[in-house]
Amino acid sequence: MKRRLLLLSLALAAVCSGQALAQSPIILKFSHVVANDTPKGKAAERFKELAEKYTKGRVKVELYPNSNLYKAKE
Repeated sequence: MKRRLLLLSLALAAVCSGQALAQSPIILKFSHVVANDTPKGKAAERFKELAEKYTKGRVKVELYPNSNLYKAKE
């Protein structure tokens, strides 16, 4: 009986923790100093596509081109 209760508790904890993680994606803010149509800008867009694809939406990448978020020295 104790073993069943322990296994049930572990299963319930695993299910609940998985749902909590899935509800809030990780946000990456990707700042760069060039325009989107440059090689570096296109690489940033490709990184965003691949990161979101391979993490199945658990990671969201926000791109900030042309120093919109940070300047080059920051």
